[in-house]
Amino acid sequence: MSVQGNFTNHSTEVNSINQSRCMIKPEENHETILPWLYLALAVLGLPTNGIVLVDLWRSERTPTIIFTLNIIMSDLLICCSFFFRIAYYKENTNWQSGTPACNAAELIIFSCFYINLYCNMCFLLWTSINRYTTVVKPGYALFQIFKHTRSCWILCFSTWLVVITVVCSSIGVKMSLQMKGTCFNQIVNSYIHYKDRFNTIHCLGVSAFFFILCLMLVSYSLLVFHLQKVRGGSLVGAGFGPGGGLKVRRKILASVIMFVLCFLPYHVQRIILLTTECENYQAEFRIKTCTIFIAALSCCLHPVLQLVFRLRCCRANRNHRVKPKPDISKTLDTPHIHTINVTEHAEETKKNETELSHQSL
Repeated sequence: MSVQGNFTNHSTEVNSINQSRCMIKPEENHETILPWLYLALAVLGLPTNGIVLVDLWRSERTPTIIFTLNIIMSDLLICCSFFFRIAYYKENTNWQSGTPACNAAELIIFSCFYINLYCNMCFLLWTSINRYTTVVKPGYALFQIFKHTRSCWILCFSTWLVVITVVCSSIGVKMSLQMKGTCFNQIVNSYIHYKDRFNTIHCLGVSAFFFILCLMLVSYSLLVFHLQKVRGGSLVGAGFGPGGGLKVRRKILASVIMFVLCFLPYHVQRIILLTTECENYQAEFRIKTCTIFIAALSCCLHPVLQLVFRLRCCRANRNHRVKPKPDISKTLDTPHIHTINVTEHAEETKKNETELSHQSL
């Protein structure tokens, strides 16, 4: 019995040593630098998103405007959560695990971040599909949901509902796995001790990201190919106003670059984390902190780029001496185009001038 007891005690000590060796330690720069960085995001993101929200709210409710409104509301949500993240970085080693302050910070930080992350990706995907169907497949029955305002609102509401349900379920599992010690251990090190339980969630998030990215790239590639074919065909010069093709590609390129720049690093890091050994957890924690900040940066890039592309210099023809031709770049947000006919296209462009002034990314 004594031998068995000694063996059990020795195994417990070994496990305890291994767990302590895998524990991530808080770093001083997170307490001194990150709060100021997130404060800068909040100071920039709140007013810019507010300006865009007010402007879009006064606009006609077209499919593209609806998707953009939901992106802006999602960005405002995460901007408000930055203040809880700032408090957490300043006090995570002072707050004890399981206290109301720690639980509130964990709930708000994680829920707002992941809801914003995946809702944004979905709304950007819906925008890309809407642009593709409007120009390339205007009469395709399967894509009619992207051409009517009511169905677009239902699609957005369903997106919010599904993402919130999945995220809250995951957060509920995480918060049930309490760890003794500080709030830092509860939020960070609980993943280390219960890594197997979170692997499925990580795989689901990574799969969703790459699936959305592939669909976006396919939609925009087919759209650019179609516009290029029209430009090089019998309608050359009729569908593109001066600089029209450039404006189309510029807006598409901005959308794709912003999506990849903000969201790809975080999901690549999640893949690496699944295969990381215990000794490298501290280094991976530094990388994860950086990729989370880059993903959060999207809440500022969306409204800033939205405002930039609404400037007159970005959407108006600078050559006033030449009579402008109908610009096929304007069809990206036009909900009712059935053919690329020169006369009909010009009339439709004039009819939707107000909507096109709110060209979204």
